[in-house]
Amino acid sequence: MKIAIVSKADSFGGGASRVAEELTNLANKDGYTVHHYCSWAGKGYNEQRRGLYGRFEKIVRGLHFVTKKFGFPELIPYELPFLLRRQKEHHYDLIHFHDLSSAISPLTLKFLSKKLPVVWTLHDCSPFTGGCLYPMECEKYQKDCRQCPRVGEWPIDSYFDLVFMGRWIKKKLHERGDIHLITPSQWMADMALSSNMLQQRPTVISNGVDVSTFQALNKQELREKMKLPLDKTVILLSAGNILDERKGTKYAVEALQRIRELNPYLILVGLMDDQAKEIFKDFDYLEAGYLSDDVSLNEHYAAADIFLFCSLADNQPLVILETMASGTPAVGFKTGGIPEIVENNQTGFLVEQKDIEALEEALRDTIQKQTYISWGKNARSKAEEYYSYENFLDRHINFYNEIVEKYLKENQNEF
Repeated sequence: MKIAIVSKADSFGGGASRVAEELTNLANKDGYTVHHYCSWAGKGYNEQRRGLYGRFEKIVRGLHFVTKKFGFPELIPYELPFLLRRQKEHHYDLIHFHDLSSAISPLTLKFLSKKLPVVWTLHDCSPFTGGCLYPMECEKYQKDCRQCPRVGEWPIDSYFDLVFMGRWIKKKLHERGDIHLITPSQWMADMALSSNMLQQRPTVISNGVDVSTFQALNKQELREKMKLPLDKTVILLSAGNILDERKGTKYAVEALQRIRELNPYLILVGLMDDQAKEIFKDFDYLEAGYLSDDVSLNEHYAAADIFLFCSLADNQPLVILETMASGTPAVGFKTGGIPEIVENNQTGFLVEQKDIEALEEALRDTIQKQTYISWGKNARSKAEEYYSYENFLDRHINFYNEIVEKYLKENQNEF
């Protein structure tokens, strides 16, 4: 089977692009021919990772930027001619898209679905909204997305509010049901259905984690190596930017302030500016900074007793799977698809969003009873059983075979 995988970027582009890269690597190692096309790549290009726009990358990305600024994000399918050429050269059996925002037009998917099976993994809500990644309390995505409250915010950072056009285009895309949709969580599948665009429920295939790289390590040895205290409960906070509003850091800090007498020690993974340092000045902490190396991430995750995660909008965050595989349970909010992987009193504990009293009680109880020890072991076991790379790849390959076989039967007169 020959497969083209398309995403905004390589792993430097965030979680969705990272999943696309992981799937490409795994499938190639398993003997399939897979090319990963990116609109940009932090690691550069090679035989496997290829530029979506070829030598016209800067020009096409600039065109996407300009049309977005004037209210038409991803309206013009600039990348379509390039993908048609790739298809003519390589004769792919299917093409699998991931994150499109700022780089790829939904119209490209609509056109290509007439020529070969097209798969689209919904890593956020933008495939069925006017453009926002998460509607939060807004329900306009279920109707028309007129007078969007998010205009000016990435990825709909436009001068004009034409968001309703983006939603209309995606509705047309989903109208015939030609695109085969995947979501990593049941929650995202429910959200997609609530948009009133889809003809059928997406197939749920969870994200995966490398359980051979992310492991439960000896905490005492790690803490000695990293010069962390051995006599304190260590709590991990992690985000690309520690003060990312969507990650709910302010709620985590408030809960931590309430348990100050328990004297926790913090590991902060992510970018920190002077404002962040001011917020955490009353705590003892290790500033790890932004980490991209998996081995270093594993060590920081595994050194902690608890992962405090108060995200306000997420699908199935990779960091949860990675900390689980590292033997560190999560305490935080019931957000998105997180309750599907974190089971209360089994692999962690979740409370309702923004319920600081409940979050404080959960943290206090977890620390005092040291339930994080058994939860961490359970979390590791669950990661191995359900979210290993082997399971992740097998589920995708089975899905690919199913839709290719169906496509060939439906179009047998053309072959």
